[in-house]
Amino acid sequence: MKLELFNLNNITIYLNKDYLKKIKFNLEENVEKEFKKLFLKIKNIYNINMCGYYEVVVYENDIYGIIIELEKDDDEYVKIFGDTLDMKIVFKFDSDIYYELEEFDKYDFNKYHLYYYNDKFYIELKDKNINYREYLRLLENSTIIYGNNLKEIENNLVKIK
Repeated sequence: MKLELFNLNNITIYLNKDYLKKIKFNLEENVEKEFKKLFLKIKNIYNINMCGYYEVVVYENDIYGIIIELEKDDDEYVKIFGDTLDMKIVFKFDSDIYYELEEFDKYDFNKYHLYYYNDKFYIELKDKNINYREYLRLLENSTIIYGNNLKEIENNLVKIK
């Protein structure tokens, strides 16, 4: 699990497939219950007290796992309902994920699509059966681009391979 804390009102959580299996996170069951369990883990690991009303967007990708963006709404909720936690969850299934790279010469491009834009290279996986070690190396050497950030650059990408 990777957590980006922009401030107490904006949090992004990256949960790869292996971690989802490890914590037995199952969106096919009771979704709200699973998210509350996840929030308790975040509270315990990162010492972040999560209460109030959150807008939650879940980006699901078959290869990566899920990315969860949390945005806390107005604090009026806390004044009315106290320390409770409530959320509106929106799912974006089959979300595209690209990987932004500084250099690309280490990768076998039979498994990737390579794009270029604004002095950066981007990889899109085209083979879901990628070697796990190779995938971990890709994750370690890249920045994940998805959602609105991907939409902003998608039309400007130039396909190289």
